[in-house]
Amino acid sequence: MSRRTPLEPITPIRIELDDQIRGMAMALRHWFLVEDAEVLQIRAGLLPPKTGKPGKFDKAFRVLAVSALPPQIVRLKPESPMTTLHFMQDVYDDGVMRADPWRWWFAWIAVELISRTGPDTEGNTTKRFILEDPSVEAVRVLSPRWLAANPTRLMFVETEYHALLSAALDTTKSADTTGGGRTLSDRVLASATHMDHSFIKAMAAEAGKLASAITLRLRERAERTI
Repeated sequence: MSRRTPLEPITPIRIELDDQIRGMAMALRHWFLVEDAEVLQIRAGLLPPKTGKPGKFDKAFRVLAVSALPPQIVRLKPESPMTTLHFMQDVYDDGVMRADPWRWWFAWIAVELISRTGPDTEGNTTKRFILEDPSVEAVRVLSPRWLAANPTRLMFVETEYHALLSAALDTTKSADTTGGGRTLSDRVLASATHMDHSFIKAMAAEAGKLASAITLRLRERAERTI
């Protein structure tokens, strides 16, 4: 058996970059404080307690429980280290949107997914989750709440709706591929009827963009540590 000479370098174990990013995301998610919006509304006296126990609740305030909030309210814990602020910089301000409850909810989802499946460089994993996962079906149904939370989001909806109408107006598609000989007018009307699809796709696009930005910041830090 050969022996290592004193001058032979010992090759360090290189942690794969993707694994490093996953590990950082696992650590980052520890600093999120996540509470159900409904629980907070009950605590504030806007909704009656579910347990049946008496609590502070005024029916006159119940109307205030109708909100544009996501199902969970996500914040950073007060004791979070400064590095978390760097990772969440695009949540606070990406040059177009500023922090609101929905952006924090998207960031939480993105970090959870990155910690489980690895970097989400293009944001596609998070987009698919928002678009398809059964656990957020209620969020998709109430997608107008996402839009109502910040009118600036109309630009995201306009982008998706433009794409939807452009596809409907594509005269290169044959009658067979559009389903039973539908006319151009039929396709445009169908697109206009399903405006909620544009809302959901726009919401997923914003979430995916945040996931991509968070991945980039995690990658930058990981590359400096390996």
